[in-house]
Amino acid sequence: MINRTVHSILCSFNRLISDVDFHKISVDMIIKDAGVSRSTFYRHFKDKYEVMNANYKNILDHYIVPERSKNYRDLCYHLFSYAQNHLKILKRALDSTGFNSFSNFIYEYSYQTALKITKLNRNGGGFTQAEELQVDVFCNGICTVYKNIANQKYHMDPSVAADALYEMMPESLKHYWWK
Repeated sequence: MINRTVHSILCSFNRLISDVDFHKISVDMIIKDAGVSRSTFYRHFKDKYEVMNANYKNILDHYIVPERSKNYRDLCYHLFSYAQNHLKILKRALDSTGFNSFSNFIYEYSYQTALKITKLNRNGGGFTQAEELQVDVFCNGICTVYKNIANQKYHMDPSVAADALYEMMPESLKHYWWK
């Protein structure tokens, strides 16, 4: 659970990105909208990229628990649904570029999360080389899926999308989940 200050900063960022292109949003705009001081902001985040990325982290962390998702298919359903319901925010966040881009964060955090689940299920053991390659491709593909959702390329029910994404997952990892 996130604290009230972090929640306020995230909500402010989301309000701003709903109306303003990402590259035009400044930390000053966020702190003014959130009603927090500069030092309070920097106590929780190092920059606006970290605020943007905290959104995905919080969403993934929210849905990845067994109470909400019993497997990767359920997780795909929740993430696809969330993306469809937040197109404006997603599209503008994906416009960020460079090393700190939202796409890079989606890939890295998704990959690390899959690795963490695998290690839990394998008593600390990670991916085989083949699985590493498969998860690498899958997580990079998720970034493209999000871009295409934001550009409204897909017109499908989240259940259909979740089934399709789940079918593409590496077979050896499909059934792993939190213990």
